[in-house]
Amino acid sequence: MDRKAGLVYKTVFHSLNNPILPHTKVPNDSRYAILVIERRCTIIFRKVNSTKNVSINYLVFILVGALSVSACVTAPLESPTHTTKIIEFNSTSRGLEKPIIAMIAMPLKAKGPLPVIISQHGSSRDGIVFPGGKGQTDEYSTRLIKEGIKRGFAVAALDAFYKTDIQPGDKTKFPNSYQYALDLKTILASDGRFDADNFFYTGFSYGAGQVNKSVDIRVDFKSMPWRAVASAEPGCNVISEPVKVPFPILLIKGSESHYYLEPCQLFVRLLKAAHVDATLSVIKGANHFFSTDGRITRGKAVNGCRFNPVIRMQDGTLQFADGEPASRRLIAERCFTSESGSGKNRLLLDGVIDRVLKFFVTHKTAALASKS
Repeated sequence: MDRKAGLVYKTVFHSLNNPILPHTKVPNDSRYAILVIERRCTIIFRKVNSTKNVSINYLVFILVGALSVSACVTAPLESPTHTTKIIEFNSTSRGLEKPIIAMIAMPLKAKGPLPVIISQHGSSRDGIVFPGGKGQTDEYSTRLIKEGIKRGFAVAALDAFYKTDIQPGDKTKFPNSYQYALDLKTILASDGRFDADNFFYTGFSYGAGQVNKSVDIRVDFKSMPWRAVASAEPGCNVISEPVKVPFPILLIKGSESHYYLEPCQLFVRLLKAAHVDATLSVIKGANHFFSTDGRITRGKAVNGCRFNPVIRMQDGTLQFADGEPASRRLIAERCFTSESGSGKNRLLLDGVIDRVLKFFVTHKTAALASKS
């Protein structure tokens, strides 16, 4: 690495306390632009030769521990594999209009209308920042974009916290963002580049809870149903009494999650009783973040109704699984706890992404599947 590259490297290293560094300023004479494409300290250095108008790319992998660098390797950057488009629109949450932003990534060499995956982030937006810096998603959606476009999908990542000050611990402020996904689906389905018969929906944690609402009687699941939905690590402490829907649902849980397995097992039993094609897959040794270094810590979580979750009944009322009437006050008192989890090596996350994508590929319409 030359002297200027070393100067930029030093600048980035001293800024690693920032979760995402979409636009880090460096000395003008270095002529380097920096883009952090993943939280895992993957940094792209681009050195622009203004005289010859040639770009030389270096991919630098930095292993960081206790703010120390263990190793640094350079390799050529792969050519771009996709294009992105930003969409801003208005949707509603609990009767209030909200501004929403989404990023759609599309394979460069796509042929014919593309199947679309809409992905919803969890409580922490710890993944890529959208081009222009106006929105952000989480690590789950970041990896889903990268792998989904390789398999011929367009992937749309929603930012449900756009233009808000919502933080991960503000559980009571989280929007009812399932409507955001429905509205985005309607917008994209009118675009000839996308296949209206092949829309899929997935999300992690908070986003997974939104996916679970796809079987609620109060949502519009008939006009243009999903082909399939996948819920990655939902809490399941508040679930919907399901109605029969014409699409399958996959739930993926970690065996060591602080969002315990029992309420999701009950949810799957309710789904099957309603004749919904439901599958529960448990990843052995995985915590909530699909990591192997998990431990129980203090923090806000909605996991106190492990053995008696709240059900949103089809008549609009709330009740605990044992039949006791429930309310928002009782949910706050019984389901909200200070028992959280940590550990984010995410060693098992790529396997989860692969499982979700294989599930979606399996359930594409036959006509489209025969082309892929």
